[in-house]
Amino acid sequence: MRADSRLTRHWAVAAAAQGCALFIGGFTLVSELGRLHHPEADFTIWWVAVPFGPQLLAGFLLLLLSVALIGYAVAPRMRPWRRSATVILTLVFAAAAIWNGVDFYRARADGQITSNMPLPVPLSFVIAALLLFIVWAALRSPSRRRPLVAAVALLALATAVCACVFPLAQFYFFGKTDYRRPADVVVVFGAQVHENGRPSTALNDRMNTAIELYKQGLADHLLVSGATGESGHDEALVMRDLAIEGGVPAKNIIVDSQGWNTDATVDNSLTIIDQHHWQRVLVVSQDWHLPRIKLAYQREGWSVFTVPAGFSLPIQQTPRLMGREVAAFWAYYLRAVVY
Repeated sequence: MRADSRLTRHWAVAAAAQGCALFIGGFTLVSELGRLHHPEADFTIWWVAVPFGPQLLAGFLLLLLSVALIGYAVAPRMRPWRRSATVILTLVFAAAAIWNGVDFYRARADGQITSNMPLPVPLSFVIAALLLFIVWAALRSPSRRRPLVAAVALLALATAVCACVFPLAQFYFFGKTDYRRPADVVVVFGAQVHENGRPSTALNDRMNTAIELYKQGLADHLLVSGATGESGHDEALVMRDLAIEGGVPAKNIIVDSQGWNTDATVDNSLTIIDQHHWQRVLVVSQDWHLPRIKLAYQREGWSVFTVPAGFSLPIQQTPRLMGREVAAFWAYYLRAVVY
């Protein structure tokens, strides 16, 4: 009975590791293929920034890693040379992820970024731990007595869990990190205005943060973008009035009343940014919205710096909005990579 228990525990852990490897390998492969279509964009940055060698070498190693991890997930019984290659590649990128985590603390110590996380631990350390878990599992041959159907089901479940957790991790780790720095303009994304004309908590928090950035002298202009919602009020005009009440001169506020959604705001803001020949852009929204915004700008070849809106009151719709953003993250990611 003890031996059977150990075997059962072994195949289950191995299947979970294979599922994680399949997710990371698949994500990396799609990201690197996307780089071929968009050479100026780095989609792999969402999980690792390669700190060594030229871009061509980094891309080649990432492709090798993706093939190795997918190969391990599909065929975990490996010849010694394939196991060694898989382990070495995975360890190399675990080390890269740890280096990224160290860079996070360096940037934080230098004041380049701040974090609203209760415990400021970078996502890079979580990624490194996951890669080390895959290495640990890959070094152990799977049991020949494993139940095949159950192992495949657990592998699929582990992959699906990774696909759901990854965007949530981006909301928490990336979304809560404040990258404020000197810029030409602050783009503020619209949110609901109530029927009485009062801004929602989300909109009020976004505008307070944008006003703070202006008063800190980080940008000379605010670009407020929204549209007329079900309440009948123009979000962008409400945002403009809030900015003026907060001490921002009207001449330094640009109003976009055609920001019907995230895509429209991104497209309209880029047109305005191009007209003014601006280069450095800060964007403000809630933490769960920022990864999708970053992807939308990345798709257009722009690298913007994100600033999470401050938190004044709980937003009751947050769980529903975050659930929607999980699906939206993948839709925006695949669209950015493929098109």
